[in-house]
Amino acid sequence: MEKAYELALTPLQIEVLLDSVRGFVDNKKLLHVPVAGEGVVGLPLTEEALAWLLNACGQTDGKHNIMVQLTPADDERTKVTVRCPADGEIFTYEVLLEEFDEQ
Repeated sequence: MEKAYELALTPLQIEVLLDSVRGFVDNKKLLHVPVAGEGVVGLPLTEEALAWLLNACGQTDGKHNIMVQLTPADDERTKVTVRCPADGEIFTYEVLLEEFDEQ
């Protein structure tokens, strides 16, 4: 089942999330971020994805409407697509959701 989430994040917020992920030394954790119209959602955003976002969206101040789409890749893996409209580029990777802790 495909799910899409719209995040409104500033470069500073992306940087804080990136620092948080870098602090997850022993395991991966879902990042709980505010999503337009849905409250807070846990998403499998990796260090590489957040570093890419900071580079793509961090060139200008203000909030950026970032799209994160989760699509089943196969029975176990999920494809994560991150899109920053500031430059129109897309970052895609696959994860095993069960590897990510909720807290």
